[in-house]
Amino acid sequence: MIRICFVMLLAACANCGDDGNHADAMHNNGDGLCGNDNYFTGEVVDWDPSFCGVMNAKFTVRTDTSKTDLSNPNGRFELCITPAPQTIIDVTPPTTASQCAFSGMYTLPGIAVANEQVINSGKTHSMRMIGMDELGTFFPAHGITLDPGKAMVFVHQEGTLHPVTSSAAHDPPLALTGGAWASGDSGDNVVFVNTDVGGGTTTIGVGSGTAIGTGSVPVAAGTFTYVTIVGS
Repeated sequence: MIRICFVMLLAACANCGDDGNHADAMHNNGDGLCGNDNYFTGEVVDWDPSFCGVMNAKFTVRTDTSKTDLSNPNGRFELCITPAPQTIIDVTPPTTASQCAFSGMYTLPGIAVANEQVINSGKTHSMRMIGMDELGTFFPAHGITLDPGKAMVFVHQEGTLHPVTSSAAHDPPLALTGGAWASGDSGDNVVFVNTDVGGGTTTIGVGSGTAIGTGSVPVAAGTFTYVTIVGS
């Protein structure tokens, strides 16, 4: 009787999930979870190192707007994307306030870069949104005046941390390691503020060592570009 109940429970859970569009676990390219597509997943969380998820941020594949997802309460998102070395995902902030942060509404859009090598590494794609209340205090506290005509480039590092470089002109970078932001170019997260958008792209690299996920990425005025790299 116990065996029968267990089998029935497994059958019932075969259809469990967040909704009908979500995958259930981390998988790499072409393993069947997304058919022959890549499974692109990660998190979007609040700017402060509090692990507060951003709910209902919308992720849309730029070249196929039928592929879209809303982030869960913990900030997790999941998309099946056509295999390519790099896929651009447009990120629209939610229209409601965060469930656990008090930094104001998120209003700045984003560009998430889905790099196939990083996807296949199984490492976490992570990005942060900053509320408008905090936007007006955080950067001035670090001696930075934001230029709305320029971009912000957010680089999340997995694996070995290296000094991160960005080829387009920008203000001195800020880095987050552990619980505090400070001036610097090496950390779990590095942001290049007031990045020049004249060429439409910047090239992300590392100052020493090697990393996957580097290369040319798009930039746009008043927009975050989100990149994840994996150092070795």
